[in-house]
Amino acid sequence: MKEKKQLGRKSLHPVEFQMMVAKKVHSEGMTYREASKVFNVSGGCVSSWVKRYGKGLGPFPKPPKMESESAILARMETHVKELKSEIAELYLQNLMLKKAIKFAVERKKPNSSVITSENLDQYQGGVE
Repeated sequence: MKEKKQLGRKSLHPVEFQMMVAKKVHSEGMTYREASKVFNVSGGCVSSWVKRYGKGLGPFPKPPKMESESAILARMETHVKELKSEIAELYLQNLMLKKAIKFAVERKKPNSSVITSENLDQYQGGVE
């Protein structure tokens, strides 16, 4: 079953803050205007928070559930396995590169060095 998408945009204020403001207005008799000035939020925000709080139907989003220790441990073990396989793959790539460099050095001809002032006379004859 598909999850329902939340309408509108995500609130800039934490749920605990919204509940605290709504409780001040709803229970302690603070006006919407006073709350908006004291907490530096719009009156519309205060109004909607108080409406949600006043209904008592649990309209405030629930905090995310904590993972159990076994779930965390299983996730961590999976992550460790993935990292170990990645390390093994990189180790093999490193070995392959080292062998390729060694092969290239062994195959290099002794007279294929860089042109310097000492061996310049070899190259002045041109291509034969």
